[in-house]
Amino acid sequence: MRRMRRMAWLGLLVLGGCASSSLPVPKGWETVEAAKQVGQDTDYCLFFECAPKAQTAVRVVGNRIVNGDKVLTPAFVAIDSYDVSLERKEIVFSAKRKDNFDVGLVALNGSDIHWIPEDPSDEVNVQWAPRGNKVSYILRMATGSIVRTVHIPTGTPLSVDFPQTQIDALAWEPQAVRFAVVIESPDASQRLVSLTYEGEKRQELIAPSTRLDVSIEPIGGVLVMRPNAMRYNERLPLVVWLDRSPFAWSDARAALMRNARVAIAIAPAVSDVFWRDIANVAWIDSKRTYIVGNPATQQPSNPVTRITADPNLPPNRYTRSGNTLSAPPAVVQSFAAAYIADDLKGTPPSNGRR
Repeated sequence: MRRMRRMAWLGLLVLGGCASSSLPVPKGWETVEAAKQVGQDTDYCLFFECAPKAQTAVRVVGNRIVNGDKVLTPAFVAIDSYDVSLERKEIVFSAKRKDNFDVGLVALNGSDIHWIPEDPSDEVNVQWAPRGNKVSYILRMATGSIVRTVHIPTGTPLSVDFPQTQIDALAWEPQAVRFAVVIESPDASQRLVSLTYEGEKRQELIAPSTRLDVSIEPIGGVLVMRPNAMRYNERLPLVVWLDRSPFAWSDARAALMRNARVAIAIAPAVSDVFWRDIANVAWIDSKRTYIVGNPATQQPSNPVTRITADPNLPPNRYTRSGNTLSAPPAVVQSFAAAYIADDLKGTPPSNGRR
């Protein structure tokens, strides 16, 4: 009987040891240094003369475009943007009909909708160029962003490519000879760039407040960022950072790159093709792998440390269950950056575990 009781107590102790308990997030792990954003403290129209927008009664009501009391479109899943040309008496808009955003045209007084030939990628931030009967919009591609301008009377398109870059805003000068874009990328925070309609003579009007000394290359269909200067025979721990906006700047990822020598793969999700290809990269130590983020993704064959967001956790607390750590969504990225950098400190070899 005593032996059975001892075994029962041992079982409870084992079960208690496997359960996760809430722990305080270490001081300094809740936030990281934030890069300055263009337009947050700076009016970029002071650097680049923006064309004025037409003042009309056009607005969005219930995912429909209306002009005053007149309904011009059916209800869409969502409307991203619209712009009015008083000269053409026409509205250009970006709407999600089913799976992605497409660009359409409708008359100010009502008409059938004319859709610009669509692309499988989202077409957003639509607007009229000030002159020349042209509309412009941004394409969110798997390889970066594209500014596409279409001459409406002829349907002639012109595309300007911004690879491995996210475009946040676009503005035309009044003569429509040049336009400016606010862009960001995994290696540099927001900056303002001006260029011609054809995409030439690019000028950086506002430089990024932060830029990383890194190299970026695609591996297995995923963007991988690593230090620009590699050491002889160096093998870097791998961080898979799941992000729905892989070309956006991240203050947390920047903090991690500054505080640890790692390779960071950035993607909404990764497949077995990525794990197969990354295992063959000589400078990657795939046996030391971290995954940051919640979306479902193919798991590697080697054990990993996973850091996820848990909305049920109280502020400034985290839990650990096996190799999975969970933190509140508001701090999970800064927590991940600090935890990984701290976990990789220690004794030789370089970046070895303590």
